[in-house]
Amino acid sequence: MTFTSTHKFDNPAATTTHNWPLVSTLFVLFAIPGIPAIFIVLGVLAGPTDSPLLVSLVNARYFESPLAVLVHGASGIALFLTIPLQFSSAFRLKHTQWHRVSGRIALLSAYILAVSAVWMHHVLTPEELGTRYIGLIIVSLGLVMAFTLAFYHVLNGEIAAHRRWMVRAVAITLAVVTPLFVEVLAVFTLGQVETLRPFLAQLLHDYDRLIGLVINLVIAEWLIRSKP
Repeated sequence: MTFTSTHKFDNPAATTTHNWPLVSTLFVLFAIPGIPAIFIVLGVLAGPTDSPLLVSLVNARYFESPLAVLVHGASGIALFLTIPLQFSSAFRLKHTQWHRVSGRIALLSAYILAVSAVWMHHVLTPEELGTRYIGLIIVSLGLVMAFTLAFYHVLNGEIAAHRRWMVRAVAITLAVVTPLFVEVLAVFTLGQVETLRPFLAQLLHDYDRLIGLVINLVIAEWLIRSKP
């Protein structure tokens, strides 16, 4: 996608590629939480089971508050299936109606995901109301704000602004995925220093969402301002 020229955003003929590298990357990144969410939702719906796969994926506490888990999981799956193709220019032009419908599904799913994330935290880990909880609130509010602004701009025909805010919205959504890569990097670098391991574990536990949010927004702003 190109973010340097408003003319290119407003002229459909200027962006008619499928943009598969970006779309494929988004599918992979959203699949990291999306595919486990499918198994978790199925596992919660099926109830307690002896299946080793489902037992490894479905926390026993999920069965104590299944509704929050199902709502959060279903909204995450909906985002996984709708968001990536929003960034394919050719798909947008060839399937305009589906682009609009899936965009509205993504918007509603993002709202539900943000609210249900806080709901899940309160029903599963109500004792944790410190820095980790504050990070969750910030990410959830940022998610709602970014998708709202993206929707507001498209309603007003401001396509360039709409796309910029969609990039930021995706960056915020994936703030829960980035810490996985940060953790792997930390383990293979500073994690090799035994005295630092407890510090790193505590740091990532408390600030993982905020770290992911900052990293993703920096990358998003770089993409928005970069040339083709």
